[in-house]
Amino acid sequence: MAAEELTDAEAMALWCARLPGLREQARATGVVERLERDAARVRDGGSAQRAVRKWLQDTETARNWSGRSVLNLAGFPGAPRTPTVSAGRYGCPLGKCDRTAGRDPQGHTPVCHAFGATMTSTV
Repeated sequence: MAAEELTDAEAMALWCARLPGLREQARATGVVERLERDAARVRDGGSAQRAVRKWLQDTETARNWSGRSVLNLAGFPGAPRTPTVSAGRYGCPLGKCDRTAGRDPQGHTPVCHAFGATMTSTV
């Protein structure tokens, strides 16, 4: 799905969900300041659609040595699965997007990466 096809709420949810990975990539490639400037713009009311177009446009088509999409890889064969902790669903703390998430395997409440706030319970 192209960023132009996303609603504002969908773009914000995608931005929030992918921001931690983008930050790791930015640290590895030396563009942390640029990413954080755009993250601040989104936090201050800027366009999440623009940020998605800029930072996530190539993510969907990333390829690896096997020729399969990186996003389709499920993990290494025989790797143990992490137990899941389920204690309800959580949503955007500011009500700006439709992203929902559960607790992580250690039981921590999910965080809205776009705004740096703990997500609120939806149940």
